[in-house]
Amino acid sequence: MFFMSIERNNEVQSLDDESNLSYNELYDAFKILYDEYKKLGSKYSSLKKSQACLLFKKDILEKKTYIVVDDSNKMDQLKEENKVLKEKIDKLNNTLAKSTQGSKILKVMLASQRCVFNKRTKSI
Repeated sequence: MFFMSIERNNEVQSLDDESNLSYNELYDAFKILYDEYKKLGSKYSSLKKSQACLLFKKDILEKKTYIVVDDSNKMDQLKEENKVLKEKIDKLNNTLAKSTQGSKILKVMLASQRCVFNKRTKSI
């Protein structure tokens, strides 16, 4: 409400009455502000460089992440292929075992048979 009453009366009142500053006081205030501006400018420049560096690192990490995800997918595919190949190896081992066993049985059967054409007679 205080500000409303001031605006209604079109009066501007200053508590410190700083409107009567001398040139030197204004220059000193300006110099302080300018020094702050320079400090903030250099800080801004260093932050800008840091941001560029961080963006570069971010891009590198995104590429590495893509590579890791791609490698993970490839590894899953290789695991699946390995599983299929192990199953094939098991099937082939079973087939080979049956074949080997069959060959042994065949040899035993052939050995136990007599040949009809083999007519050896004992001559005394």
